[in-house]
Amino acid sequence: MIDFSRAQLTHFTIHFVGNKGLGEELTYGEKTIEFKDDFVKETILRYFLAPFKTDIYHQFKGKVDVSLASVANACEDLFTSRKDFIKLSKEVAEHLYNQSMHPKINGGEFFVCYFKDAMVDGEFTDAVGFFKTENKETFLKVYQHVDEFDVDCDNGININKLDKGCLVYNTDKKNGYKMSIIDTNNRVAECALYWEEDFLNAKIKANGYYHTKNFIDTSRGFCEEILTEANNVNKQDQMMMLNKSTSYFKEKDKFNIKDFEKEVLVEPGVIEAFHDYRNDFNKRMDLTAIDEFDVSNTAVKKNQKYMKTVVKLDKNFHIYIHSKHDYVERGYDDEKNLKYYKLFYVNEE
Repeated sequence: MIDFSRAQLTHFTIHFVGNKGLGEELTYGEKTIEFKDDFVKETILRYFLAPFKTDIYHQFKGKVDVSLASVANACEDLFTSRKDFIKLSKEVAEHLYNQSMHPKINGGEFFVCYFKDAMVDGEFTDAVGFFKTENKETFLKVYQHVDEFDVDCDNGININKLDKGCLVYNTDKKNGYKMSIIDTNNRVAECALYWEEDFLNAKIKANGYYHTKNFIDTSRGFCEEILTEANNVNKQDQMMMLNKSTSYFKEKDKFNIKDFEKEVLVEPGVIEAFHDYRNDFNKRMDLTAIDEFDVSNTAVKKNQKYMKTVVKLDKNFHIYIHSKHDYVERGYDDEKNLKYYKLFYVNEE
């Protein structure tokens, strides 16, 4: 859980980081920003911090040579002292500029911040923030002069849409710190990871979210690749298994592989096939099998979009099955030479 209600923004500066590959400029801010009033400061805080609400954490991949510019090195120095805040922020800006080579990476303002008293999983800690704007929006400005009005247009930042952001928390240093990452402007495949990997050199942290997501991905892959009609498994049974798997995670706070086998897989043959698939999946994805972990509600909610509740029959019928899969039977009519579904129910609404 992340709570910024008591967080204080103590240092704040702005640079402009253009696209180096297109010959755009890197322009440095030379001082920290002083806010002219509390409203502006609170608006800035909401823009930077409001998107960071989930338990999806990242960490730096590893120690970088101290002679090289890196976000990890800068954060370590800033957590020790803020006396070189501007100098270090410039180094990070230059590092981002050097990664901005793809022609579809937009230039924009780059904000570097230092926060005190952020609450992260029950612990008060400092945090270094890096934020970048890549999109501007047009908005109207209406002016009233006694009984007359004027309308003008301007371009600016939508404070409800943070393009890119990162908060590095001063905790778990030995494991590459704990960090939160936002990237809502990563639809171009060729430059989708330049913020997370090229700039931050980060990877997802192995916590409850990480383990829950990986196991749900494994379960979905098993249903879609193994439980198929080619392997004599009909679509209803495939959908039932996928939904049972998702429902298991919705109902549990902790995952245990033995419980999962008993409640979801059930049949020995299915359990064995799942073990084989899981081993292969982990090898392909370079994952370590974890048989017990805390379930992440964030990962479960993100997975709900994969739940299948509709069986499509040719182009004539759709059957919506939300639960009670044992109330559905599938068969074949030899006389009509057609497949069929039989539905059982208690009440008709």
